[in-house]
Amino acid sequence: MDERATGTKVRTGGLGAGLIAVCLWGLAPVATRSLVHELAPLPLLTLRQLLAAGVLLPWAVPALRRIDARDLPRFIVAGLLGMVGYNLPVTVGLQWLPASSAGLLLATEPVWVLVIGLVFLGERAGPRVLAGTGIALAGVAVIAGPAALSPGSGTRAVAGAALVLLATLAFGGYMVVLRPLSQKYGPVSATATSSVAGALPYLALVPLPGTAWPPRLSPSAGAELLFLALGSTVAGMLLWNLAVVRGGAGISRLLYLEPVVSVLGAMVFLGERVTAAVLAGGVLVIAGVVMTGDGVARPRRPAVTADAGLPR
Repeated sequence: MDERATGTKVRTGGLGAGLIAVCLWGLAPVATRSLVHELAPLPLLTLRQLLAAGVLLPWAVPALRRIDARDLPRFIVAGLLGMVGYNLPVTVGLQWLPASSAGLLLATEPVWVLVIGLVFLGERAGPRVLAGTGIALAGVAVIAGPAALSPGSGTRAVAGAALVLLATLAFGGYMVVLRPLSQKYGPVSATATSSVAGALPYLALVPLPGTAWPPRLSPSAGAELLFLALGSTVAGMLLWNLAVVRGGAGISRLLYLEPVVSVLGAMVFLGERVTAAVLAGGVLVIAGVVMTGDGVARPRRPAVTADAGLPR
């Protein structure tokens, strides 16, 4: 599955699958931002994660059949970081933060992977990577700063930005923790298994029998929920892995388009107006991420390589 060292050119099938996956992930903040106005974050996440986990279960079976008991805690930690540590802060934060800003802040995920590697794993980075990290973080400051906040948003937008950044840090930890499991069990099986493990805590939030569950949703909200569970999380992961298999490591550059999709989606579907500060910050973030190189390019979904799947 790993074609990083072969120099294989991106083929059409891989390019198409990769573009669809990137569009699905880029539109996830837009759908979430819309849905949290009708459904509170915890019920939203409970429905989304359990539905996605049920669909992903067949892809988790190969890893579950041959799982080493010593790897079980790592799967659990990875699942909690990805499905709770990432998804919960993002969903709560999107109550108060525009989807366009959130999409740009989420583009910093590879930077946090780099920071975690430097701080906890003793990895080293050259001047170019450090400069790219600094530029990306400067972009974060511009996006999350007072000049980038919409009028009247107050401290809630700051809290929303902080939660989204916390989620990116958790996702960086998720990718680092799952990296060896992806190499051992395969990216699809490892991602699916961690997603199933991370969805289990949401079972505690399912109301007792006899209560109004699942909640009644409008047709548009129901479609958004299905999009997040089946489109972004399930189809996005499977399409991305297909893209990497058919397109090689060069496909990872498509991930730079994801924040662009988020901004355009927020403008088209939510009517958001993107300020000059947000655009300037977004340019800095993307430029900084590009400077850090493919070595930390975000692998949507778990290891820090292009052949990983991603539970969005």
